[in-house]
Amino acid sequence: MKNLRTREVVIGDWKPGKGRRSGGIGSLAMGVFTDEGLAYAGQVGTGLTDEALDLLHRLPLPLETPRSPFPGPVPWRNRCVRPEPVGEVTYTMWTDERRLRHPVWRGLRPDRIPAEVRR
Repeated sequence: MKNLRTREVVIGDWKPGKGRRSGGIGSLAMGVFTDEGLAYAGQVGTGLTDEALDLLHRLPLPLETPRSPFPGPVPWRNRCVRPEPVGEVTYTMWTDERRLRHPVWRGLRPDRIPAEVRR
């Protein structure tokens, strides 16, 4: 039995999908705010239902920006967005690199503001 935790994350980037997800979102880059800005917390692609993917694909379009909201290194940068959408994921633990291990997308949290999502 896995011990899962839940937390809010800010979406800062998205990677186009492949295969069945071609033409849409494949995974999302997640972040949490620290005193230094938005810190990369990993990526999530698991748990994204077709309905969630449709909603998320429409959401980032007006938020796209040429500059990444992550000040530090990120394994990939594709479609940067202003760090405004807040989502919720489950995960098993934080890694030593400060990434969420085994994140699973649960949905958007329109009731939360990005500044509230802190490490």
